[in-house]
Amino acid sequence: MPRKSELNQELRDARKEQILKAALIVFARRGMVATKISDIAKEAGLSHGLVYHYFNSKEEIFSLLVKKAANSSLEIIQQANEFKGTPLEKLRWMTEQILNSFVDSEHTLLFLVMIQASTSDAIPAEVKELLTDQSLSPVMCTLPIITAGQEKGEIISANPVTLAVTYYAFIQGLAINKIQWPECPIPDANLLLKIFINEKGSSYHNE
Repeated sequence: MPRKSELNQELRDARKEQILKAALIVFARRGMVATKISDIAKEAGLSHGLVYHYFNSKEEIFSLLVKKAANSSLEIIQQANEFKGTPLEKLRWMTEQILNSFVDSEHTLLFLVMIQASTSDAIPAEVKELLTDQSLSPVMCTLPIITAGQEKGEIISANPVTLAVTYYAFIQGLAINKIQWPECPIPDANLLLKIFINEKGSSYHNE
């Protein structure tokens, strides 16, 4: 009996993941406001009613995807903070992980969903609350690496928040380009980080 219960749960989890993947594609293409449950069902190859069996609304699905995107970003930042090396090496490692993730279309679409969530007024209250939580902000979570790099003389002297905002503006812009133009060439971490490096205090440019 327990085995059957576990199998049923695995099937439910697989079905929910199928719906979430389909929703990610539709939200990225149409935006949350224009998306209907029927659009998600069609993309998933499921009936309208079956989608409602697993989720109460498109808003619930959108919120889950935003949480997934946020958790994915924070996980990489956390790993970067724990990475053994100088602050600039931590930032380079993190940048490499993010840029490499663009090969996976799902990660790129998650970036786009986060951008939608950050720029649209018509988002669920749960998402608004998530986005206003500074402890979950990629910009704020990256500040310790940037400020440590400035203290070590590796990163240029400038407002660290401005630097973090600029960094993620680059990342988001590349993600959008990758969606619109799948063959878009993605720069390596060295090129992206070039404007942040204090060449007088770092040997990074000689690597």
